[in-house]
Amino acid sequence: MRRTVLLAAGLFACALAQAGVRLDDSLSPRQRVEATTRFLYEGVGNWNADQVSALVAQVRGMEFRLRTAPYVGKNAEIYLTVADHVSGLKSPTAMRLEWTTRGRFAPGSLVPGTRALVYRGKITDAVMSDFFDFTIYLDARDWERGLEFDPVFEIDVVP
Repeated sequence: MRRTVLLAAGLFACALAQAGVRLDDSLSPRQRVEATTRFLYEGVGNWNADQVSALVAQVRGMEFRLRTAPYVGKNAEIYLTVADHVSGLKSPTAMRLEWTTRGRFAPGSLVPGTRALVYRGKITDAVMSDFFDFTIYLDARDWERGLEFDPVFEIDVVP
């Protein structure tokens, strides 16, 4: 089974209930990536239903450049979010997004409709940037067709 997953950076506005202020990522290179899924558990095995339906796709080197100029000198937390409704999924729990970074931001994971902390500390630069390597885990039972979503960064100023 081969399907395509689309990961768009900075193309759509996503609003979450616990949302902070959305950071402007218009300096990021426009990226629309097609990633091919593969079964997570391959070959012969005594797989259970969850394992048989487990798919994975990888997206390497997505660069994000966030305008943080209004927050320079302030303590803040920056979160990565994905909207709870992802086109192509019957349920937000059918997808998990994990990432590693190459420097400034922290690695982590989330499911749609949640957010994950990627930075905590004083904002010292007008633009903060990093490269993200994403791994997308999917449950084929709740995947209807091509998948498209937009990672969004939010900031909360903290004392």
